[in-house]
Amino acid sequence: MSNSIQQTKGFVNPAFASIFDSITRHMPAITFWGILGTYAVTAALNVWSIPLPIYISIPAAVAIQFGRFAIVFVDFLNPSGRKSSLPGIIATAATIVALIELAFSLQHLKMEGAEFWSMFLFGGMVVMFGYLLEINFIKKGSEAFGLTNEAQQGAATGLMYQAPAQALPAPTAPDVQALEDENKFLRDQVAQMQLGNGNAKPGRPKKQIPSELLNGHSKSGNGNGH
Repeated sequence: MSNSIQQTKGFVNPAFASIFDSITRHMPAITFWGILGTYAVTAALNVWSIPLPIYISIPAAVAIQFGRFAIVFVDFLNPSGRKSSLPGIIATAATIVALIELAFSLQHLKMEGAEFWSMFLFGGMVVMFGYLLEINFIKKGSEAFGLTNEAQQGAATGLMYQAPAQALPAPTAPDVQALEDENKFLRDQVAQMQLGNGNAKPGRPKKQIPSELLNGHSKSGNGNGH
């Protein structure tokens, strides 16, 4: 890492900066495999605690965790700029169901008191950490891909079209009477100039007044004498 980057990020010690640079590089992979690990532990807890035969509980637990993973990351199957609210809802619902299931399974194993709470809190922490990891992971991924939901897109579109509308002034009708008064004033000025030139002393050249000004029209034909 260069000195300029270190100063920009507030690093003074190069070794400290190198550690965080390494964390930044490896954190996405670590987080992703950590999410898969929590899925595996949750599935193992289900297999251990649920009162089903092993040949049924293992495929069922794997299918539940795979379905959760597929739905949570479905927005990244083909990112098109729009984000669905379904992954967050499914992840939250699956987490709540997993905690309730763990509690009932521990009760089925005749665990009570301190034993029940120690096992429930242990398994619940695994489930909750996995939930927080996946929620934050998909959030950061959505920010990186620029995915937004319909409400955010509507708000952005409204701001995009509202700003120019407020910046542009409302069109006003031309003041015809003011134009006519200006033309009359110019014609009076031209007539006075002609009278002054007619009374001028011999030898002084007369000023030539363009015929357009006499008629109150310029060469451009706008009728304001300019």
